[in-house]
Amino acid sequence: MSFAERLAVIEARIQQACQESARSRDAVRLVAVSKTRAVPELEAALATGVVDLGENYAQELRDKAATLGDAARWHYIGSLQRNKVKYVAPVAHLFHAFSDIRLADEFAKRRETPMPVLIAVNTGEEASKSGVPVEEALGLAQQVDQHPGVELKGLMTIPPFQPDPADVAPYFKTLADLAAEGRRQGLPLTELSMGMSHDFEVAIAHGATLIRVGTALFGPRE
Repeated sequence: MSFAERLAVIEARIQQACQESARSRDAVRLVAVSKTRAVPELEAALATGVVDLGENYAQELRDKAATLGDAARWHYIGSLQRNKVKYVAPVAHLFHAFSDIRLADEFAKRRETPMPVLIAVNTGEEASKSGVPVEEALGLAQQVDQHPGVELKGLMTIPPFQPDPADVAPYFKTLADLAAEGRRQGLPLTELSMGMSHDFEVAIAHGATLIRVGTALFGPRE
């Protein structure tokens, strides 16, 4: 299948999930996870009208952005070390995995405008995953909201993998409830980045505004 054909399948799933959740299709943005994919594959995605591309590796993002430039809207969705902020800051549209307030100082040094960020929340309490614990997320959000180097947009999570997508619903609900509590406190937590190829319908049902889809769009890696 071509990228366009796979996109049509994903789009139908998104439309159905939005309909079942009584949500507008416009409320959900599709981020095509393009990490490790070659530039021609990204160009095929852009040709279909998909402009939101997600990268996990700082130098790879730097190199692809140098080639494709403003044709794409770049999302940095991986963890980030402070010494690599310099690669991400000039080109990223949104950083999905903010979890260390010290990164805000680095972004402030390398951008003229605040870096839009989502706070990564480790809803599954997995040692193998980055992100802050649920009970610390809103405290970090308060710090981020007051820092001039970053602009708080919302929250992100990657739940533990479950063979049955329905079983990840509690993790998505936790993130949605956390965002709702933050909004009651006056925090601008309007974006929820959650859901991938396997489980994005469940994420949409719980309020996802950004879903991250890779293999289901680009096909198996060679």
